[in-house]
Amino acid sequence: MTFGEKLFKLRKEKGLSQEALAEKVNTTRQAISKWENGQGFPETEKLLMLGNIFEVSIDYLLKDTVVQE
Repeated sequence: MTFGEKLFKLRKEKGLSQEALAEKVNTTRQAISKWENGQGFPETEKLLMLGNIFEVSIDYLLKDTVVQE
């Protein structure tokens, strides 16, 4: 899974809209959409916030992982 796919999955699991997540990390809904679609990347400060919100490591967010069936 890519960063964008993980972000999308984590956001859905928490029941957050792109708008709600954007407010939490102090950015725009469009930025969240771009991150999820692989068209951009959050800056370090926002990565740390995302890790805290979803209770995952930055390592988990950034490393591509294989989805286990």
